[in-house]
Amino acid sequence: MRRTIARRRAAIESALRTRLPDAFDRATEESLESDRSRFRGQVFLALVDGFDCDRSLEDVIPLAASLELISLQTRLHRRAIERFRRSGTLPTEGVLAGDLLESKAFELATEFDAEPVLVERCFGALVEATRSVQEGQSLLAASGIDPDALDPADERRIGALTGCAAELAALLTGVDSRRELARRGSRVGFSVRRHRPKSRLSTDRTRDSTDRSRPIDPLLKACPPAARASVRNQLSAVLETHLDREPADPIA
Repeated sequence: MRRTIARRRAAIESALRTRLPDAFDRATEESLESDRSRFRGQVFLALVDGFDCDRSLEDVIPLAASLELISLQTRLHRRAIERFRRSGTLPTEGVLAGDLLESKAFELATEFDAEPVLVERCFGALVEATRSVQEGQSLLAASGIDPDALDPADERRIGALTGCAAELAALLTGVDSRRELARRGSRVGFSVRRHRPKSRLSTDRTRDSTDRSRPIDPLLKACPPAARASVRNQLSAVLETHLDREPADPIA
């Protein structure tokens, strides 16, 4: 499974570096670190495979890379805000850089080679998730966050990109429960962020958890029964890789 994850990750990295503008490469190098796990893209690819999609990896990589570009956008925005708090430097450059990544993400999504109706639905899911995660990031930018007092709707906003990964996989494979998958996937995204060691959302309980695959259990209940074993195996491996490799983020 680790070889499969590594192969998928290499494909995502290739798409990211190919699509970023040349003049932007150096500015984003820190955010394109080689040890990033590309968690949202990996979740999408694992579900596409688990749901028995007949499309090749190359066919669906544009959507996986789009998810990661939006994730990079939120990371750049967070870091710009953190620099402003530390030094008073206006976050204009970081915000503009993030906005450029967002436009590239949407551009890449429209190049997904499928029937127009499916492309439109996938694009709509990405737009909705982007808006939601930006609302979640706005909440996280506030001081004095109590992770145990967040509204469930806010938790879903914070994890919206993982929910979008699940919804996109359902759209590609015709799984009927796409909205429930999106809702549960968003919960997974939030839970995973809480399990990261230096996350502002983590608590003693999440830091001490020994069952690292527990966050995926709710998502499995919305998967087709025939796909659950494959999805569990793949997502468990993806989650282990993510928690082992993802660098700590000072804001998230």
